[in-house]
Amino acid sequence: MKRTDIARLTALERKALLEELAAMVATGELGLGDASRILRGVMLGMDRKTFAQAMKLSTSVVATLEDDPKANPTLETLNKVFAPFGGKVALSFPRLEEPPPLDDAKRQRRDMLRAALAKSRRRRRSAEP
Repeated sequence: MKRTDIARLTALERKALLEELAAMVATGELGLGDASRILRGVMLGMDRKTFAQAMKLSTSVVATLEDDPKANPTLETLNKVFAPFGGKVALSFPRLEEPPPLDDAKRQRRDMLRAALAKSRRRRRSAEP
């Protein structure tokens, strides 16, 4: 998924993509750092330094959130990271019943998000010394 692909989406399609991303985080399929990396890189097209400056965070805080699966960011940090997308951190509890099976549109959105994350990780690894 490229930034140009996102730009072509309607507002409802972008909202559905954000909701799918949130659902993947809620189920543990993606971490908060993964979500941050996708949103920052794909949705905004920003590098870490630019994003960190815009959110009034240090670059190392953004890097730790995105790269360290054991990162323990504050709620304030998470709210700053997700605010540009209308997101905020909230408490939720697991559902007792099985979730309904994914329809084709949701499956396709999840595949797009996974592909964007994988591409971002490959780019990051190739840029490291």
